[in-house]
Amino acid sequence: MASIPKEERAVILQGGGSLGAYEVGAYKAGYQFIKYRDKKIGDAGRQIFDIIAGTSIGAINSAILTSYVIENKTWEGSAEKLIDFWNYISTESIPDKFADYMMSWWGYWNKFFDVAKGETARRYYSSKEFAITGAPNVFSPPHAEPDKKFFDPLNSWYRYDNHPLKASLEKFAKFPIATSREDNQPRLLLVTVDVMESLPVVFDSYAKEDGTRKSGYGRLIVENNNGSNENQKIIGYEHEIKYPQGITSDHVIASAAVPINFDYTQIEAERYDPQTKSYKKETRYFWDGGILANTPLLQVVMAHRQYWYFGKKVKDAVPKLNVFQVNLHPARVDKVPWDHDGAVNRNSDISFGDRSKNDETVLLAFQMYSQLVKELIQLAKDHGTTQKMIDELLDRPIPVQERLEGVRATMYRDGVEGAFNIGEIIRVQRKHDDYSVSNKIFDFSSNTIKHLLQDGYNDTVDAVKARFGIEMTKESIESDKTDDSLSKTSSSMRKD
Repeated sequence: MASIPKEERAVILQGGGSLGAYEVGAYKAGYQFIKYRDKKIGDAGRQIFDIIAGTSIGAINSAILTSYVIENKTWEGSAEKLIDFWNYISTESIPDKFADYMMSWWGYWNKFFDVAKGETARRYYSSKEFAITGAPNVFSPPHAEPDKKFFDPLNSWYRYDNHPLKASLEKFAKFPIATSREDNQPRLLLVTVDVMESLPVVFDSYAKEDGTRKSGYGRLIVENNNGSNENQKIIGYEHEIKYPQGITSDHVIASAAVPINFDYTQIEAERYDPQTKSYKKETRYFWDGGILANTPLLQVVMAHRQYWYFGKKVKDAVPKLNVFQVNLHPARVDKVPWDHDGAVNRNSDISFGDRSKNDETVLLAFQMYSQLVKELIQLAKDHGTTQKMIDELLDRPIPVQERLEGVRATMYRDGVEGAFNIGEIIRVQRKHDDYSVSNKIFDFSSNTIKHLLQDGYNDTVDAVKARFGIEMTKESIESDKTDDSLSKTSSSMRKD
């Protein structure tokens, strides 16, 4: 079919609070490279990304990016829109105002003792400041809730209000967001977590095959006739959230509701009642998607496959999916931290770091298995097995389908046809540096945001250089001189 592309591209943005500024710098460099490479191979003008996916702050960036593209019908200026957003939510901290003095003071003592560097101290105390005063366009000052369960005065719960973040998001993105491939629009995928079920939930801007926009999770409810697939009826998933007009700002904030610090995000949903065999409305509560899927490669690949196999009825391998992924939490460090803040920082990076390589291994193994089954089927045909016999086998019910959480598969055919097709994965990895602190995700200070924007850009340029060659990278950057906002942000601001 002419409408089925050979390949598609996805960008996946991790969660990490203020580190999301790094993603914007990485996106700008990646955009320049992809635009140049498309032009080089005679494919200029195609979608930069067919899928835009994110978790937590990655969901915020993804929503703004998708909104800009569908509203302006172009990718030109999309990076600048994201930069404007980050300049808007960043705040000049008190340490920012006295940065030169701090660099000199800490630099002096660093000559004699193993103390923090000036830039590290600036970030540390900027984070402390925001923890007390809040970040005006991101979260409110904390309010204390006394312990009414154990009457322990030391067990007060300090919580922040993220309504300022929602207001900032709505200032830069137009909601609801509903897109379609037929209109040449990117697909937005956001991940959150159902607090009571501890399951990841994916919000999708594309309509399902029946034309509805909804997210299903939990068990797949199927009515079978005596265990056969004859007259089989798929009811839906155990839990369903409908958003016919598209993804709203509440769905985005649900992906970015940091546990404990922020309140749950409430969203109206429906739950299947086996007694009445119908769905009943209820309110469900959601937390930050980073708890279970901070790098949602698995969720993106599954959604991509379901769209093409179930939605577009592609029986052979679905279009190859190439991925550009930005990781915010350093995978490795050069030495073990021995101070408390350093240990907490490292624990955070490991907890929310990239696990997608394990997901990639599982997906590739399943991809190989599916190909093996197809070759065995062809071998059987070559030796006299009829198509009818093969169909009877493929149409048998999967014996463990009730144990497949969030997976739409009722018969063997669903696991063989429309196989995953994973292409190249470009991972841009933020590196650990001596300036990192444990509360880095709350540091929205102007200087830190500038550093992160520039670091993301530089690291992506380096990653592309290493993988595709220096000349190609130089040419790709030279070919896109529409804005030099990042080049104005000098990484030489670190004076220690």
